Amino acid sequence: MSKALNVTPKSIAIDVIITGIAWILFTLWFKQHVPSEAATTQLLVAAFSAMPAVGTFWLCMNMFKVTLAHQKQLKKAAQTKDN
Repeated sequence: MSKALNVTPKSIAIDVIITGIAWILFTLWFKQHVPSEAATTQLLVAAFSAMPAVGTFWLCMNMFKVTLAHQKQLKKAAQTKDN
């Protein structure tokens, strides 16, 4: 079985960076909805609340990458079969 998705240190670093950016954005978005007057409490609650959302984002991003790699592999196999 050939490798459909090539995982390299570069691709892992890109995933970590994208996930980190998503976590920051979710934290800033959730901070507005924390019912507290203390800024530190708002930030902590928002940061911890953003973790499950970012986990779901990470899973969806990786499922998309795997699906895209599989579609490319099928397309390549179909082109090879036609020739």
